[in-house]
Amino acid sequence: MGQQHRQHEVDVVAGALTLPPGVTVRAWEAHDFTAIQRLSREEGWTTPMDRPHDALEAWRRSWPALVAVTESTVIGFCRCVSDGSVTTYVAEVLVAPPWRGQGVASALLKGCQRLCPGSRLDLLASSTSRAYYEHIGFRPFAGYRLSWAEREVL
Repeated sequence: MGQQHRQHEVDVVAGALTLPPGVTVRAWEAHDFTAIQRLSREEGWTTPMDRPHDALEAWRRSWPALVAVTESTVIGFCRCVSDGSVTTYVAEVLVAPPWRGQGVASALLKGCQRLCPGSRLDLLASSTSRAYYEHIGFRPFAGYRLSWAEREVL
C-alpha cells in the first residue's frame, strides 16, 4: 500500500477523531523518525537510539502507524502491527508531556483501530500507564514477553 493511499485512509478516519485545536493526525513518514527518536529519548525509551536501523525498519514495516502534529512538530505517535481483521497490536504509543490529558493518545489509538475495522487492540502496559488504559476502556489480560537477548541466554 502506497503512502498516498495510506494517507487517504487516515484522512477519512481522522475526520471522526476528537483532537485539541491545532492538532492533526496523519500517516507517519520516514522524515518523522528523528522526532520519534527525540520523544522516545525524552521518555527514557532507548531502542530508537540504541538500534536506530532496526527501529526505523520496524516503523517501515508497521501499519497502522500515525503521528500527531501541531505546527509541523510531531507531538505524539502510535505504531501498530495488524492482521487487518482480528488483532491490531499496539507496539508503541507516546505523547509529549505538555499534550497529555488532552485526548491525543486516545485519538491515535482510536484512529489505528478504525484503520483496521473489526480488530481488537492489544498492548502491553507499564505499571505507570495501566491506569490510563483502564480509564479509556481497555481491560487487562495476561501476557508474556521474551526478548531476543533473553532467548540467546536460554
